[in-house]
Amino acid sequence: MNIAQLGTVIIAMLTMVVLIIVDLKLSAMLNIPETSNSRSLAWMLGEAPLPMIVSLVIFSPICEELIFRGIFFSHALTNQYNHRNYQMIAVVINSLIFASVHVDANWEPWIYYTLMGGILGTTYLLAKRDIRLNILVHMGTNLAVFALAAMS
Repeated sequence: MNIAQLGTVIIAMLTMVVLIIVDLKLSAMLNIPETSNSRSLAWMLGEAPLPMIVSLVIFSPICEELIFRGIFFSHALTNQYNHRNYQMIAVVINSLIFASVHVDANWEPWIYYTLMGGILGTTYLLAKRDIRLNILVHMGTNLAVFALAAMS
């Protein structure tokens, strides 16, 4: 990992953590119910904490990044479609797909997960499509979610 990639990872992780904190505050202020995905994860975390933490901090980010960024962008941005405009469109589409997998019908989680997907998609492109860096950002973000939840 070079200095530019490290900077990209740090900025992406900080941005994601700020987004998480803003989401938690907004959800509390606006009384927005948690998603069915969040309820299921909280229940599973209560039933088997260690396996769930390992799964959500290690395995889920690896799988999601390989699918959402690795496979998606390798098909969406072939040589003929690798122009900056196509990249922006691909990031938006990828973000919407990422959000659709993580939320139900509530509007606020859609915004949150679409922004998260946008950050991860942009990070992937800025990191020269090095999926390992995205996996690292995603792992750090999921770990931050657990840390913030434990502190509240």
